[in-house]
Amino acid sequence: MIRHTHKPNPLPEHLALPYATIFRDSQEAIMVTDCNSIIVCVNPAFVAITGYEEAEAIGRTPSLLKSNVQDSEFYVNMWASIHANGKWQGEIWNRRKNGEIYPEWLSINPVHDDDGNLINYVGMFSDMTNRKNTISKLRLHAQVFSNASEGIMITDKRLCILSVNQAFTAMTGYTEEEAVGRTPHLLHSGIQNQYFYVKMWERIHASGYWQGEIWNRRKNGEIYPEWLSISTLRDENGHITNYIGMFTDITERKQSEEHLKYLAHFDRLTGLPNRTLLGELAKEATITAQRTNCKLAVLFIDLDRFKMVNDSLGHNVGDSLLQQVAARLSSATMDDHIVSRLGGDEFIIVLKNQREPEEAVTFARKLIADLRKPFVVGDNELYVNASIGICMYPEHGDSFETLVRHADLAMYEAKIRKCGCQLFDPGINDTFQRKLELENELRWAISKNQLHVHYQPQVQAGTGQVEGLEALLRWNHPTLGQVPPSEFIPIAEETGIIMDIGRWVLKEVCSQLAQWHSRTLNVPPIAVNLSARQFKAPDLVASFRDIVNRAPCHPGQIVIEITESSSMNDIDSVLPILHEFKAIGFRIAIDDFGKEYSALGYMKKFPIDILKIDKSFVQELTSDTKSAVITKAIIDMAHGMNLRVIAEGVEYDEQLADLRTMNCDIVQGYLIDPPMSPDMLESRYLTGACFT
Repeated sequence: MIRHTHKPNPLPEHLALPYATIFRDSQEAIMVTDCNSIIVCVNPAFVAITGYEEAEAIGRTPSLLKSNVQDSEFYVNMWASIHANGKWQGEIWNRRKNGEIYPEWLSINPVHDDDGNLINYVGMFSDMTNRKNTISKLRLHAQVFSNASEGIMITDKRLCILSVNQAFTAMTGYTEEEAVGRTPHLLHSGIQNQYFYVKMWERIHASGYWQGEIWNRRKNGEIYPEWLSISTLRDENGHITNYIGMFTDITERKQSEEHLKYLAHFDRLTGLPNRTLLGELAKEATITAQRTNCKLAVLFIDLDRFKMVNDSLGHNVGDSLLQQVAARLSSATMDDHIVSRLGGDEFIIVLKNQREPEEAVTFARKLIADLRKPFVVGDNELYVNASIGICMYPEHGDSFETLVRHADLAMYEAKIRKCGCQLFDPGINDTFQRKLELENELRWAISKNQLHVHYQPQVQAGTGQVEGLEALLRWNHPTLGQVPPSEFIPIAEETGIIMDIGRWVLKEVCSQLAQWHSRTLNVPPIAVNLSARQFKAPDLVASFRDIVNRAPCHPGQIVIEITESSSMNDIDSVLPILHEFKAIGFRIAIDDFGKEYSALGYMKKFPIDILKIDKSFVQELTSDTKSAVITKAIIDMAHGMNLRVIAEGVEYDEQLADLRTMNCDIVQGYLIDPPMSPDMLESRYLTGACFT
């Protein structure tokens, strides 16, 4: 290909004289070609816009700027217009030297000589990039203005509304036609006073901006909260031209805040004040009582055996019962008293303006009577009992936290004594501190080797031959001394420590059995007590089996001893567990039989081997004819079911004589021997000796 080379040419002579200055100084790019479209000259604006120097452009065709954005048909139509109309102008996309494609507004005009011959084409164009960007931004701003979720209102400097968007109309109810020409006062609700607006405009004038919560009025008259921001617009001279108000309807947010505030202060289930609000209300009540020299009574209410309702009938029934209890408590109190739910089945009532503790005690007893009336939940008629602890302000504490703690202690005392309600006494606190100390120490008793297993012999009533042993736990604390089982076993059960203790006792018993067997001693079966709490452990049977197998010893050497009350309270869950124990080879004994309530109809279902008569019957055997009759009936019934009978708590010869007359199989008690260490038991009973 032969390429024409040209030196940079000045403007053609016929154009030079009149247009040289315009050509040079024009902000528009100018490109002159000959009649064959060969570039003959370009101006400085061309160089600035395209990036091509004059020397690079002259001698080439305008196609050096071609971007390929337009197809060939575009150029055919463009040249057809030039030939037909003598000119063309329009938008076109070209390419700079650096490869960037840009928009330009181009006009092409042919130039003829005096004879009408075509001698040149003059192309003039301007870069439309900024303009296109500006237009895009304006369109974007218009779109944002129109489609924004925030209401937008534009006013002039005199607060005359010039424009509003669709969100403004949606929130306020005013169309643009109704709003334009008026002032923002059309939204005035009257909620804020004049001082509010004075301070608002002081802020706007000082900083050019304000934002905050404000209540306005919709077209339909509804007053609503909004979050409003007002910005000031100024011209290049700093003069105010416009104000822009942008706002969001915060009705839902305010409702959510109120709901969250409600949830933070009220119990969701019952609607009563919760612990947080109770603390605030009680603090105010104590301040008032102190100022007026009055007393307060704090009642801590706990529903007895509520867990049984949840476990047997389900949580929905339990929740409905709690709602009815809350309603009954509220209706039993005066308006100025405080009724609160702490959680679960625990409630607090604060009685104001009390004169003496007896008033609160009387109220508590009436409350217990009210709660004993039946509750109807669906198809169920439920009966509730309650334990109530009472303490007085200021006698029993100077802070509400202390009062609640002391009322709680009094409630537990009422529950233990089964007396309904209990007024706090400082001695209760001492008992609680002792209980807390024992709990803390008991958690470490196993690892510190403070627990020991003693064994009490069970002998045949007729011959005195040893037939069994009962493993009994003893706790010898280095500073507290011998802690009675009656004191620490309930704590272990209440706290769940009994789970670990129960497994430890079985391990000790199995280990001792294995040791005695290794020395070929004749050891009778050993009874191990199982608490109601241990039945809740999902791995109870498996863990007992593993402990016995690892010792090793035979399951038949172990008697699982359970109380009558623990077996009867939850028969459906206890029964399959007992059958599992029996299938493995363990023997089963029912302890304290006759103490609570004997569900004789269920006895035939239990896979038991031994029945232990409660010691209360044995103690009254010689002094109470009825106890003797009941004891004889239990022995006869047990024999009829092929069960062995143990009478525990035998302390006198007369008791033993009566039991022998009744054909009781086995006796146990201090008359025979107290619980003793393994070494002492071995020397007294495992060498062939017997009780005589």
